[in-house]
Amino acid sequence: MIDLQKKFLKTRKDDPPKLGNFIQFYIEENKIKKKSVSDALDVLPTTLNQYFKQPSFQFAILWRISHAVKHNFLMELGEKWLKIPYETEKETALLEQLAQKNDEIKTLTTQLGVYKGIHKVE
Repeated sequence: MIDLQKKFLKTRKDDPPKLGNFIQFYIEENKIKKKSVSDALDVLPTTLNQYFKQPSFQFAILWRISHAVKHNFLMELGEKWLKIPYETEKETALLEQLAQKNDEIKTLTTQLGVYKGIHKVE
């Protein structure tokens, strides 16, 4: 038997969560007015409500909603559901800075031990 269902409509176990529900939950949890979001998107409030019913939508819409509510949904979605490790440039810089500080602490601790040893001898 030939499967006539469109491939993009078939669900798999590793599919992302329903994006519309995710966005709507964030907006409601943070008490953001839907009217202000729809105005920022330049769409009718009914169109915004239709977005909430969709399992996914275009990247540009997600981008615009992120700007409208001042929240990075792209990073949150990736961090929460994609489960592929990722470091931002800021995180990498902070880890390098932390390593330098740890080396500096180790050096200072060694110097302090030497000074204490000298002080006890005299």
